Amino acid sequence: MKEKVYVDRLFADYEDTPEIRDFKEEIAGNLKERVKELMSKGLGEEEAFEKATAELGDITAIADDIGKRKRNEAIGQMYIKAKVPITKRTAAGLTLATGLLLLGAGLGIINYFSEASEMLLYYISVFLVADAIGTYAFFGLTQETASRFPMKTKRALAYWIVLFVGVLGEGLAAVMFFFEGIELSTGLGIEFAMVYRAVGALICLIMTGTDRKKPWYKAMEGRGIELSLRLESETADPVKAARFGIASGALWVLTIALSITLYFVFDWPHAWIIPLFALAAQVLMAGVIFGRKSET
Repeated sequence: MKEKVYVDRLFADYEDTPEIRDFKEEIAGNLKERVKELMSKGLGEEEAFEKATAELGDITAIADDIGKRKRNEAIGQMYIKAKVPITKRTAAGLTLATGLLLLGAGLGIINYFSEASEMLLYYISVFLVADAIGTYAFFGLTQETASRFPMKTKRALAYWIVLFVGVLGEGLAAVMFFFEGIELSTGLGIEFAMVYRAVGALICLIMTGTDRKKPWYKAMEGRGIELSLRLESETADPVKAARFGIASGALWVLTIALSITLYFVFDWPHAWIIPLFALAAQVLMAGVIFGRKSET
């Protein structure tokens, strides 16, 4: 009883959390056992108690750490569990983007294997895919999440335009080069006019972007605690959609550039296979990005 009273007084100023209660019970139990051990060696009760308490050292430092960690975790969990629902506008936009992507990719593949393929259908396919990638980014960036504020509409629209122009330019150059037989210099001219400038604009947008992280997220990030609390609440995080759109754009830029290089430099007639592998990679990428647990 004496040990319990001593420990209770020692922790009188601390919040009564389950962690602190368990810690107090453990300390009181150890203290009681130590007093018994010292008394068995011939010390009196008071002398044994004083010696045992002196051996405890500064246990309040441990309690301070427990209290701070508990408070930080509680704050983080409070915000993480408070999911920000995806708006109807965002849900409709992401659905539209998915439909455009599947329609564009499917149209291009079907047209390629058709006995009477039409050039116009290739251009429509490229337009739809470019539109889908830009749309993914736009609606992902303008959706608020538990950890980030939404991007302003005008800036998100700039991302949409940049990605649309970049992917469209790369697609047009590829279609004209592979199916219309334009000179490589002409294809590179189209890329310079659209793709390279779009990449430069995208880099500029990223470098000049403002920090959209919410204050609680910054605080948790600064303490390093957010790493242990990541992504359990944003399974349908629209930020992932933005990442998917940007990653898809990079994938197709690389794919088309590789196809042109293999066809022109190495004279490989089957370079058209590369986009098929890219399409499979995009499906896999979608499964990885949208299927894994979210990051918070």
